[in-house]
Amino acid sequence: MSDDDSYPRNPDYGKGCYRRRILLSASEGQTRGDLEDDNHGFCVTVRHDGQYITAIEAETRRTPFTTCSGAGDPLQKLVGLKLTDNSAELILQTQPQANCTHLFDLSILAICQTARFLNTGESQRQYDIRLEDQQAEGSANCEIFRDGQRIHHWQTRDWVIQSPSALAGKVLFKGFKDWASQTFSGDEAEAAFALQKGYFVGNARQYNLRSLIGETADSHREYMYGVCYTYTSPQIEKAVRITDSIRDFTDTPEQLLRFSN
Repeated sequence: MSDDDSYPRNPDYGKGCYRRRILLSASEGQTRGDLEDDNHGFCVTVRHDGQYITAIEAETRRTPFTTCSGAGDPLQKLVGLKLTDNSAELILQTQPQANCTHLFDLSILAICQTARFLNTGESQRQYDIRLEDQQAEGSANCEIFRDGQRIHHWQTRDWVIQSPSALAGKVLFKGFKDWASQTFSGDEAEAAFALQKGYFVGNARQYNLRSLIGETADSHREYMYGVCYTYTSPQIEKAVRITDSIRDFTDTPEQLLRFSN
């Protein structure tokens, strides 16, 4: 989300938190990924022959724009790629910005889970992400849990990590990929990248998105063009923000992945 002052502010910001849950479930021949947060609900099924991706099926359960339902189409570029648990290797073979950011990331995680299942037998993995609303003069806790165990806990302020001291001053926007790739590896890297994406989306809680219902994506072209599937032509010219797509899971994390109306 942009820092453009034209976005109306959320009067309740500062009283809650953003939550995201991702569940990856692998079985013979396929892996399912489910994701839900304040603004999105997505599912993806990755099918394979043990070596290569043979099909990808996407479900858009809850989305912010009318065009998001077509975001499964660009994912078909992943079909035919060799299975790997190295997300960076997969991303190099694709065009992330032609995709829905969240559906693409979920697909990459599902592919990596597939490779883990084939290599180690690990069939399921759940990530839970939580970002506190940032107080006016303070910082915000940002953390990710994998299967109930906390992997990363960052104190953040205005897109910069304040602590732990080893990461103080590291940015959470442009430049994140470079430093994070050098700092983390394996499971820690996967969790760090998932947490950064959660931080990115969670900052949208600052804005009163309900007041933008019915607006076109094109009205924010100057700040948002090219960031994802909907904000790219030809979608941006026809995308309209959907009614009743916002949820608040501050006090109800158990509701995540129920995809309730």
